[in-house]
Amino acid sequence: MIYSSTHRFISAFRVMIFTAALALAACSGEVPVEKVIIGTWIQGTPMSMTSGGVQTTTTDTVLTLKKTGEGTLSRVLNLQSAGLPREGVNLNVDLRGRWELKDGQLIQTVETTLITPRTPDALSVKWAEELQKQELQKQAVEPTASVKIIIAADKAQLILQDTDRGITDVYRRK
Repeated sequence: MIYSSTHRFISAFRVMIFTAALALAACSGEVPVEKVIIGTWIQGTPMSMTSGGVQTTTTDTVLTLKKTGEGTLSRVLNLQSAGLPREGVNLNVDLRGRWELKDGQLIQTVETTLITPRTPDALSVKWAEELQKQELQKQAVEPTASVKIIIAADKAQLILQDTDRGITDVYRRK
């Protein structure tokens, strides 16, 4: 008899706690990550890395994630290396594709890449054409996907960590 009344009390207590937790969650005003990240994000800080003797700096990065699962990323690339003009080679890079959330990670799959020169000089045109050709060859074999851990996401800021490349991207809402 004591067991059954204790069991009923514990069951009722669990239901009460669960109901209270649901009510608090509903009142907290927190928006699910999949809704918070939708929109246009700007990366204000330039990012630089060096590989194969070429220093690459990205600026003016704009990431757009639509609720349809479509996504775009555009940025300016400045390439510096021995043999290049002092100002380097400046290119526009535009990526289009799809995104999804899975296990707290943002998975972006590139479907199309467009690399164009920012200036009409022959060297910039040559670099843009060569990089575009390389990207098309890679995409013909397999679509390019990046997986980034969502470190933080709210109405003002989105922080993504690419563990493969060791890079953390910090965006602010446009």
